[in-house]
Amino acid sequence: ESCRTRHKNLQSMVGSKQLHSPLGEPANWDEPPFVAISDEFLDLTREQKIEVVNGRLSGIDDAGNLQIESKQQCRDGSDLMSIDDIDHVICCTGFISNLESFLSPQIIDALEYDSEDSFSPLTLAWDTLHPSSLPNMAFCGMYRGPYMGIVELQARIAAGVMNGSVSISCEEVKSALEISRSIRTATPKAQFPHFDYIGYIDTLAKLFYDDCYPIFNVNIGDVVLPSFYQANEEISEKSKQELETEFLRGQDGSRMPNIVLQSILGKWSFERYIMHFQTNKVERVYGTVNYSKYFERTSNDEEEIDGDLVGHIFKHPAKERPVLYREDGVYELSPTQKFDVFREYEYECNKDVLDIFFVEGGKRAHLFLSLKFVPETLSWNGGHNGEYWVKATSDHLCIKDLYNATFRVKLNGLSASEIVIKYRVKGPSKDYESTTILKPSWS
Repeated sequence: ESCRTRHKNLQSMVGSKQLHSPLGEPANWDEPPFVAISDEFLDLTREQKIEVVNGRLSGIDDAGNLQIESKQQCRDGSDLMSIDDIDHVICCTGFISNLESFLSPQIIDALEYDSEDSFSPLTLAWDTLHPSSLPNMAFCGMYRGPYMGIVELQARIAAGVMNGSVSISCEEVKSALEISRSIRTATPKAQFPHFDYIGYIDTLAKLFYDDCYPIFNVNIGDVVLPSFYQANEEISEKSKQELETEFLRGQDGSRMPNIVLQSILGKWSFERYIMHFQTNKVERVYGTVNYSKYFERTSNDEEEIDGDLVGHIFKHPAKERPVLYREDGVYELSPTQKFDVFREYEYECNKDVLDIFFVEGGKRAHLFLSLKFVPETLSWNGGHNGEYWVKATSDHLCIKDLYNATFRVKLNGLSASEIVIKYRVKGPSKDYESTTILKPSWS
């Protein structure tokens, strides 16, 4: 049940983006979740800038092709897939322990050491001590995924046990060693031996300190920093103030443009209805929209490589990439009058607003709108499936025509599930309202 709860919490953060991507979601929620934290990876896979291959690398053949053990049977009937045209191979294996090169066989046996185990290679009480067999030896960070807050507490506990200032009973040690063995032999294994970081650091703090730690943010759901476990209360207080400053920044709206822009990336289908108030005529436009962060824009400083002109990928070295809005549709004036249309805009975050620029001739032109998004309701308790709306309004004067724009985005975690764009346009010869509804296109 704990695994399913963690999967559900993670899904609530990501929304529907991963489910409808080449990555997909884990099929079995009864197994521990594996998590990768990245700003770009999911969107790169959704835009097919990264190809996802499900399997495990088994080797590289003489021709330099990667040999992948695939979960799906290949065309030749084998379960081995070959991938060619490889430029670089990056092996993210982490560190491999090598204790047998300097510890005696007797110590190795006492530690139940396994050099092939990168998950948790030693049987230790709190991954630190084995006092009955090795009273003068301790380890810090000898498991997958240690954090500095835990490593520091392990060092404090080791020093305290050796100098006699920390006393731990034999029963406590015996119980901790059994927990260590059970973690090492568990199947299926979690991503990390101690995925409950707060729970583990709390356990170590109780061993070392007489007082209760952490000294701040002790309620369930509070954010906890390793510095809260410092004996130096001045350091803890400073960290608490910095954390509160970040929370205030999160509430001033400065992060909302990035949240909205990231949420809308991908492909959408749309329908637009244009109501002309003077004639009561309604026109329809329908088609697709693609919000792309990784578009290519040919610049004036093209390079010639082997006789070919190569355009540069659009880059902003000092800030986030802009996002290209590309719309392709059919304009339906009447059941018998239809023609193809397209338009492009560039979206870019600018402090606490989302700026939208016209694109003319394939290049960014002048500013169209500046949108400052806020939650649509001040008292939000979460709607259906945790979804909620954010809203922004802006005006644009085009010679004598005034465009009043309203953008509404329905958010679910980091994903948008609906966009509504409305323009009320008034001028000497214009009096109409355009309403566009976009829905995700999970193709």
